[in-house]
Amino acid sequence: MNMVRISLDGVWMLKDFEGAYEIKANVPGVVQEALVENKLLPDPYKGSNEDLFKTIERKEWIYEKEFNIGEDRKQTSNVDLVFCGIDTIADIYLNDEHIGKTEDMFLTYRFDISKKLRNESNVLRVVIRSPVVEAEKFERDFGELNGSEDTARGYVRKAQHSYGWDWGIRLPVSGIWRSVYIESYEGRIENCTAYLKGEDICVEGEVFGAGDAVEVLVDGSKRCTIPIAQGEEYRIFRGSFHMKDIKLWYPEKDPYLYEFVFLLKHKGEELYSERKQIGLRTVRVIKDNGSFIFEINGEKVFGKGANWIPCDSILTKATEERYNRLVGIARDANMNMLRVWGGGIYEDEAFYSACDRLGIMVWQDFMFACCEYPDNLPWFRDLANKEVRAIVKKLRYHPSIVLWCGNNENNWGFEEWGWDRKVDGYNLGNKLYLLDFPLICAEEDETRDYWPSSPYGEDKANSENSGDMHAWNVWSGWESYENYEKNHGRFISEFGFQGFPDETTIKEFEAEALFDKNMVKHNKQREGIERILRYINGEFGVVCDVHSIFYLSQIVQAEAIKRGVEHWRLRKYETAGTLFWQLNDSWPVISWSAVDYFERKKALYYYAKRFFADVLPAVKYDGQEASIFLVNDLRDAKRAKVSVELFKTSGELLYKKEQELAVPEDCVMPVGKVAIDEPERTVCYLSAYVDGVEFENYRIFCRFRDLEIHDPQIEVVEDNENIKLRAKKPAFGVKMSCKSTEDNFFFLKPGKEKRVKAKEIYGVESLYNYNHRVVRRK
Repeated sequence: MNMVRISLDGVWMLKDFEGAYEIKANVPGVVQEALVENKLLPDPYKGSNEDLFKTIERKEWIYEKEFNIGEDRKQTSNVDLVFCGIDTIADIYLNDEHIGKTEDMFLTYRFDISKKLRNESNVLRVVIRSPVVEAEKFERDFGELNGSEDTARGYVRKAQHSYGWDWGIRLPVSGIWRSVYIESYEGRIENCTAYLKGEDICVEGEVFGAGDAVEVLVDGSKRCTIPIAQGEEYRIFRGSFHMKDIKLWYPEKDPYLYEFVFLLKHKGEELYSERKQIGLRTVRVIKDNGSFIFEINGEKVFGKGANWIPCDSILTKATEERYNRLVGIARDANMNMLRVWGGGIYEDEAFYSACDRLGIMVWQDFMFACCEYPDNLPWFRDLANKEVRAIVKKLRYHPSIVLWCGNNENNWGFEEWGWDRKVDGYNLGNKLYLLDFPLICAEEDETRDYWPSSPYGEDKANSENSGDMHAWNVWSGWESYENYEKNHGRFISEFGFQGFPDETTIKEFEAEALFDKNMVKHNKQREGIERILRYINGEFGVVCDVHSIFYLSQIVQAEAIKRGVEHWRLRKYETAGTLFWQLNDSWPVISWSAVDYFERKKALYYYAKRFFADVLPAVKYDGQEASIFLVNDLRDAKRAKVSVELFKTSGELLYKKEQELAVPEDCVMPVGKVAIDEPERTVCYLSAYVDGVEFENYRIFCRFRDLEIHDPQIEVVEDNENIKLRAKKPAFGVKMSCKSTEDNFFFLKPGKEKRVKAKEIYGVESLYNYNHRVVRRK
């Protein structure tokens, strides 16, 4: 193989135009990160330091690197300088000669430098414009856009959240955020993929430079050799072959991956290769009669998961290890789907590879969110289409991606938020979402559906009757979470509820009181803390101390999402999925997340492990009677031992019924009914044993503030890392303070021992410890 790649990653020089800064900076990296590392600015995530970074967001920056090629350079026909990601609008100079510009942080840019590169003493310079100043220029030239936050952002193809969001710091970073290298080659291949079509495996990709054929190997065995043909813009290879006993990729349980190797050859000599882990499967979305059901390999799958945002506002701090941990955290919570939200980034390959390995489906938004986008301008429309085409070709080989989606909430904005400006009969952006993007997806990837927006429906954008829905009447609309049970949406792709993070994380805020400016600075939603208090007060009573607020906020967050998920799972396939907002955080913040920036897990995370389990015993309550159901997501019929028990909150057993049931595969099965005579004194405990595994749940029949909660008298016995807990009375929200634990914030049935693996436990509390500190009211 005669390809040579020379990395230009590492230490560069960084300076601003005014000469205030001149420092060493790492590439990949961003300016703001470099200034912190050089101790010229403090950590933007602490206190109110975010404000200090506004002083530099209008600056232009110069990255410069001097390098020698020497003997590393091979004499080949093609030598390219490759930027995998520049954030965002920049001019590139090599040896003082302008060689090109960048205008989209999501694109890889290649520049031919075969006649410009010296063997010794090359100087590469990247001049990056201010993303704030450039956005304002576009706004002055072309007009204001409707949307949320800083709407001038709509003109710049940059991570939209960086201009500030209701969970995110305002930090419009600049930098070379992905790798830079020089590539010397005779021929190369790009965007290779493989997919199922009927009984055949189809393969295709693009060819640049020399080469007459591509050889395809699967798990080390040669499968076919495909001649290269001339496409419309570049040369391509496209072919198919048959393989016996294909192992299919399934979400969750069996995400099998083959190793594909694509070898570009010329007269038998190997010139270039791509090696990829690819899962073979079919996917479609069933949309009959308003439904929105994902089908993998001909089997319906109920979507269980969360929305994913960038895991760091300073994107270059997101390492492969962090991606692996966070995706693993999602899978450990029994999630089978993550939605990559459209205001962030097309994620790192490490994210998608982790989802491929762990069997997590990915709903992939294109990066257009909560704003009009000026597709009336030919240059913007062309750039947006170039971006989407490049992204589809780049990511299409990942089996985990099951849907392309045009945008986040823009079509909802057109219909209900007053974004009524139209050009040629189309709202700004809708030519992209309704005309261009579906055509691009059909041309570049025939294996997945395209969906114009999230939410989107047949009768209206945010509809209960068809498509997917964002359910924000609870929380954003201030409604009580019991109202989730009135929602009959067909696929709930967003709904959420805020809770404070762990108190160790809160210390990063450097706040001295609940409404200290630093505390407020770390909740970006307008009246975010006030909403938390409204829901705590509504569910528990008037709170008396800040530690109770922190704990109770997590309990009410978890109880709210639990109520919604159980309701929608009981409607299985009438509602075909539930993705709560949001899995993770991008900085230390009070937000809707289940896992905070430091990967400390909130109560919601532990609840999710239970309410997303393959088997879920659950209750519907009509005010008088509890109807018991068993949800089975397993692909096989099972035998289940189901127990239903009612306890007084003082611990006495009121009712018990055990049954052995034959449970069909992939179903919701009625189990029975029981009258609830004293809702203020009754708790229902449910248990289902399937294949030797116990699945538990509980339900109360009034608000916690109206429930008679007694001291559960929890006994704790430590046996190395095995913790044994037992309560004499019902115990809600049992929290173990410890270094690490496999479970937390759980319910204890009176008299039943619970065993948990945990390290360095130093305290156990329950809702009783906090509930008696509030002023009770009815």
